[in-house]
Amino acid sequence: MILTKLIKLDKGKTRAATCAFALALLSAFSVRATEIQSLASIQMQAESFIANYAYESPYPPSFELGHLDSRLRLKACHEALSVEFSRRDQVYGNTALTVRCPIEGGWKIHLPARIDVFDDVVVTAKPLLKGQKIDDSAIRFQKHNVARLKNGYYSKHSALHQLEARRNLARGTVLTPSNLSPLLLVRSGQQVTLVLDYHGLHIKSTGKALRSATLGQLVKVRNSQSQKIVEGVVAGEGLVRIGI
Repeated sequence: MILTKLIKLDKGKTRAATCAFALALLSAFSVRATEIQSLASIQMQAESFIANYAYESPYPPSFELGHLDSRLRLKACHEALSVEFSRRDQVYGNTALTVRCPIEGGWKIHLPARIDVFDDVVVTAKPLLKGQKIDDSAIRFQKHNVARLKNGYYSKHSALHQLEARRNLARGTVLTPSNLSPLLLVRSGQQVTLVLDYHGLHIKSTGKALRSATLGQLVKVRNSQSQKIVEGVVAGEGLVRIGI
């Protein structure tokens, strides 16, 4: 009877000791877990950074972040993480984020990302011929993924003033700095108006342009009356202002 009680007592002590060991192990694991930065928290803060980035677009960005290695063990950061683009000139397309723990002795990682940004960009509303001026009747706006427009794009009417087609363009072509050029307001061999403002006098004459030029460019002109070659600044279509 006494032996049975002792055996029961020993089993009770063993069970208590086992429970105590398990609690201690769980406690130690919890401490270690709190010392490791949650990878999910890094992912969430990176996503928030992209979603709230000030893209000049009426549409929200679409993005996909690279996966963090599940074996990664980073010390828990007790301050808000710092997130920024690894390259400030590459904020969409195939890019990367730099995530930092800003405390002394903190860590830094790079997180690959693919970000698509959409905008209403200018495309041709009809076929355009080389040298044709870009006006409102020639263009319309269309939604595009600008991350894929490697040659640039235009998103405002005003940016197209004084531009012309560099080559023949099909309907629906995205207008870019590579397929447009400054409008030639004076063309080589063209008859132009020469204007001279001198001491309150406004003198006009005509001449023949010796080369093509855009607004604000210098151009040489042969005066029709004197046959002298003068140089002036293109001030408008077929208009050259002469300075003294």
